[in-house]
Amino acid sequence: MKEKIYDNSNIAESYAGATTPLTFSFVRYVYQEVYQHFSKMMGASDNLIRENKDTFEHMVVFIGHRIYYNLNSWYKMLSFFPGYRLSSEFMEKMMGVEKHAPLIKKEYSFFEKYFFYFPIASLQFIKISLTFAFLGWRIKEFNRYFDKIFLDLNSIDLNKLALAELKNSYEELDNKLLSQWRVPIANDFSVMVSAGLADRIFKKWLNSDNAYSYMQPAANKPLTSLDPGNKLIQIAHLVKEDKTIHKLFLKYKEEEIIKSLHNKHTAHKATQEINIYLKKFGSRIPNELKLESETLAENPKNLISLIKILVQGELTQNNAIKVEYMENNYKNLSFYKKVFLGGLLRWAGNSIYRREAARFRRTLVFGHVRKIFIEIGKQLEKERFINNARDIFYLSIEETFKIIDGKKIDFDILNIVEQRKLELKKWENIEMSRRFETTKSISEIENDLLNKPVFSQKEDSYQLKGMVASRPNNTHMFSGTTLTLKDFDPSANFEGKILVTCQTDPGWTVIFPLLKGVVVERGGMLSHAAIVARELNIPCIVGVQRATDFLPTDMRITLNLQNGSVQKL
Repeated sequence: MKEKIYDNSNIAESYAGATTPLTFSFVRYVYQEVYQHFSKMMGASDNLIRENKDTFEHMVVFIGHRIYYNLNSWYKMLSFFPGYRLSSEFMEKMMGVEKHAPLIKKEYSFFEKYFFYFPIASLQFIKISLTFAFLGWRIKEFNRYFDKIFLDLNSIDLNKLALAELKNSYEELDNKLLSQWRVPIANDFSVMVSAGLADRIFKKWLNSDNAYSYMQPAANKPLTSLDPGNKLIQIAHLVKEDKTIHKLFLKYKEEEIIKSLHNKHTAHKATQEINIYLKKFGSRIPNELKLESETLAENPKNLISLIKILVQGELTQNNAIKVEYMENNYKNLSFYKKVFLGGLLRWAGNSIYRREAARFRRTLVFGHVRKIFIEIGKQLEKERFINNARDIFYLSIEETFKIIDGKKIDFDILNIVEQRKLELKKWENIEMSRRFETTKSISEIENDLLNKPVFSQKEDSYQLKGMVASRPNNTHMFSGTTLTLKDFDPSANFEGKILVTCQTDPGWTVIFPLLKGVVVERGGMLSHAAIVARELNIPCIVGVQRATDFLPTDMRITLNLQNGSVQKL
């Protein structure tokens, strides 16, 4: 039986820990649809896509209520395009996964190679090259299209829609937006290829592993994912400028602050800006892609907690010190090599910035889907299909639509919801491996985990090691005090600390300007934590397994920014 490879080193950044059936069913469908459209865009034939339907249906899998990449499907998809072995290597680097021998491609006869494979591969290569060449323009067109469509969708009052209309609203979003998402995915592919090539060339020409530090400065653009954090700093300044409002945030709890702002200070600039923030960034939260996550709009206390932290500390806008664009040995390259490498770095940098901007639009899509299903949950609660509106998260999209369509349900809805709640709680307490290489079925893997939990590879309790993702100004060693969080805590004191956590997503970005360093267990060189840390010029080491177990809060540690080790002092 063929060995299967399941890995969540990268995807755990977006879907940390255990999640619900609704989230997984939506994610599985999104990956299936989006990557089929992307493959066609990159030159794969309709027939090839149809023949590999199973590949696209299983891009992700659900193990122990966690979402994993099915790497077999990813390798298979990459084999549809030229340069398969190289792109597989770049994919592994981007995802932060262990290297694995990619699938063996078919051996062609002389006739097949020169009259079948080479002509088709050449046409694909030309198509991919043209896609990359016009990607900036296509992204701008996609953004204009997205903003128009989403404005229309978001203007609908979901509270006034019947169940069938809510289903139609979801299907409209699917038809109008997901089919077009091939453009941002093509940009992700562009990030993967350009960053992988730049890394290779840096190592070959310069004997340097610091290529990633030069990509973002080469683009010379602001990172849009920092906007929420910078906006919060502006709000905190407004709070500190008014003695009454400042006192309110210093002395009172979140509930009392919200009540006072709503009743007594509605006209204050800070209150108005908070309302604007909730409207614009209300869905930008930790675990923002998990549909069951509570948004800032639903619970603004978390936002007030963050502002309370900011007003108690020193407020500085993001004034990141960019690394020097060229190292000394870079300057010694020939003119042609210098031009080529500079262009490659700009390509990678622009692709990275476009990806970060696309992630915010992705957040809006997931936020809208969340609102649709919460409204469906409210109506199903009224009709007594479920006990609570938020129980909707324990049903899949397919199951939910069966109920709406009045189709026969072959299970007890109330009972299955309660069973899944218990299952989720059980799996939350089981430590999972980030990688499975096995011939077993998923149910067999889960049985093994329940009987004998799989733990991550043991590390030296005094020295842990990962990959150096951000090395500010070629600093070799950096020391500081830890703040260790397995999950985001808006009330924690982040200021001046080295954050140690499992992974971050864009929802964590608001606290990054407060940090002095970052250590994460998951993620690669192009993960969210790595990109934001480089932008803010703070030290970052990624892929440090079980760091949260060995590095408790308030511990003095040293980050070795040469070899990626983390040492206790």
